[in-house]
Amino acid sequence: MIPESVFSISPNPRFFYLTPSVDAAIAKTKYVIRARQGLTTIIGDVGLGKTSLLRLLFNEYDDDPQHTAAFIVNPKQTSETAFLKAICTEFGVKTKRSQRETEYELRSFLIEQYQAEKNVVLFIDEAQQLKGPMFEQIRQILNFETDETKLITIVMAGQVELRYKLADRTKRALVSRIAVSSTLDALTLEETGEMIEYRCSQAKVTNPFEPAAIEAVYQWSKGVPREVIKLCAMSVQYAEMNGLSHIPADLVEVAAADIVRPSEEVGPTTMRSIRKAI
Repeated sequence: MIPESVFSISPNPRFFYLTPSVDAAIAKTKYVIRARQGLTTIIGDVGLGKTSLLRLLFNEYDDDPQHTAAFIVNPKQTSETAFLKAICTEFGVKTKRSQRETEYELRSFLIEQYQAEKNVVLFIDEAQQLKGPMFEQIRQILNFETDETKLITIVMAGQVELRYKLADRTKRALVSRIAVSSTLDALTLEETGEMIEYRCSQAKVTNPFEPAAIEAVYQWSKGVPREVIKLCAMSVQYAEMNGLSHIPADLVEVAAADIVRPSEEVGPTTMRSIRKAI
């Protein structure tokens, strides 16, 4: 039996398969952090692993005593002041009534961290949800610097909408501060098979997907990691329901139809299709 965690869509770093585009994003992000270059972005469509990547990086830096890391999961604040206070809260910095006083507290904290030889990193997920004034707040925070280096590095990850927001002429001052930008790509057929094998090996279970089934997973998911995982999870469930140790392509086809219409429950017609497929 395959544990449900193997094909769970929760962003568990343990099962995060590193594709070439993810490897490149990690390398570029680590460079920006190491060199204290200020700002970097990671952009990718829905389901390509941005949150998993950010959590992987955050966990690494949060465990490193030479770094001070914070993570903004979902920036839904309604004003730049609320956004600034949310950042301060994540770093354990006291907030004040006014925005200027709060900025002063944050700057003092960053100077203290710099003097203690700590590299401060802020990770922002779902950055496409940021509004205009919040982008300006990020620009102002990036102005906290010495003659030689930035006092904070900000890593923003977001959907493709983030790229369009940054393309606005009013964001030119912020865009000029982006040291490096990374883009996440969908999986190839080969990478889809490798990801499935990797997740199974991490859980120390045998990969149940036949080669033709992996091709079916790739075709239905279009190489989107989250869709691959969902389809594998459903296929595994159907296989276990019918006592199968291996998963054929036909079973993946049935599982895919069920995922495409999530509002429909698995009824007698679907179950007949499953039995016919196996």
